Amino acid sequence: AKLDRTARFADLVLTIAEVTRADVVRHMARAGRVPPVAVAPLGIEAPIPDAAALPAGLPPPAPDFVTVGTIEPRKNHAVLLDAWAMLGPAPPTLVICGSRGWENADVMARLDAGVPGVREVPGLSDAALSALVAGSAGMLFPSVAEGFGLPPLEAAALGVPVVCGALAIYLETMGDCPVYLDVTDPYSWAQEVKRLATGFETRATVPFQGPTWEAHFNIVLSMA
Repeated sequence: AKLDRTARFADLVLTIAEVTRADVVRHMARAGRVPPVAVAPLGIEAPIPDAAALPAGLPPPAPDFVTVGTIEPRKNHAVLLDAWAMLGPAPPTLVICGSRGWENADVMARLDAGVPGVREVPGLSDAALSALVAGSAGMLFPSVAEGFGLPPLEAAALGVPVVCGALAIYLETMGDCPVYLDVTDPYSWAQEVKRLATGFETRATVPFQGPTWEAHFNIVLSMA
């Protein structure tokens, strides 16, 4: 209904990616009118890491891995829990940074029962979360759907390896920067975790140059 109203009355629609623009145009076409649609990608500005902001017990011993997002089905934490179950009795630590959400009883029951190597740490400040990600062996992001998905881009901007699903939004915004894996195949995630953990001490850090807020607002303000 919101898209129908927008299609009828909007003079201009701004979207945050080409893939989003294509989806908006496709849906609005059903209403019979498609207003002008422009793309203004969001800017990436990773928070400055502050290890002093981390609570006691963090960061865990290296190498460790981080995933960021509310614990709900779209974020697909289940594949990471399955992967960690394949890593044996002494796996690296996976830190799940995000509050518990909705409609995810199976995953929450597994977390309540305990998964070796997996910790939940909700409520971190931006500076603390950035410090945790910056010191990790990798950002794991097996989400099955994203509108833009800032955490992988912010991690890459810190020079941290990113492993994610081959969603159209990431192919557009990150190109060949991440390692793309099948989000239904925990074995491939377990193998990539092993590879990143082994190479953690010797990895080359090459910060990702993502879109900027200056470019975003140059586009937006040019539409005024």
